[in-house]
Amino acid sequence: MKKSALINISVRQFQSLKWEGPKIEKGIIFRHLGYPLGIDVSIKDKLACVLCRVKCKMDKWIAPQWPLHTRIKIVQAFMQSYIMYYLLLLDWKKNQLSIFDGMLKNFLWNKKHSRALVLSSWEYVCQPRDKGGLGFLNLYSHLMARRTTFIMRITSSHKPLWTFIF
Repeated sequence: MKKSALINISVRQFQSLKWEGPKIEKGIIFRHLGYPLGIDVSIKDKLACVLCRVKCKMDKWIAPQWPLHTRIKIVQAFMQSYIMYYLLLLDWKKNQLSIFDGMLKNFLWNKKHSRALVLSSWEYVCQPRDKGGLGFLNLYSHLMARRTTFIMRITSSHKPLWTFIF
C-alpha cells in the first residue's frame, strides 16, 4: 500500500473504518460507491449516515498535530473533495450544509486550548485566493450552481439530458 507524500498515513487506514453511526430502524440499507442507499429508509437516516461517515473520516486526521498551513492543504486536497462527493448525491438544505462547514471550521482552527479567537469570517476564508481568501469552496454556492446547471440541462432543447427510447 502506497503512503501519501504529504503525510505518513496509508490508504488502508481510511478504508477500514468501523461503523459508528445511527442504527437504521426501518427499511433495508445497502451501499453503492460508499453511499448509503435504501428501500423505505428516511432521508433523515440517510443524512445521519453520511454525516457520521464524514465525521469519522475527519477524525482520522488528528488536527492538533498539524500546523495551520498543513491543515489548510488537508482541507483543500482531501476533505472538501470528500464532502463534495456526498453533496452531489443528496438534496441538502442550507442548515445541513452548515454542519459540514462547522466540521471544516473545527478542523481548521482546532487548538489544544479553547482560548483561540478566530478573526476571519468564514465568508472571507471561502473567497478566491486573488481576493485574499484561502480558496475554500462555499458549499451552498456550489450546490446552487449545480442545481442551476441541472435545471438548464433538462430544459435546454440544444442537448437534452433525457431521450426517448421509443
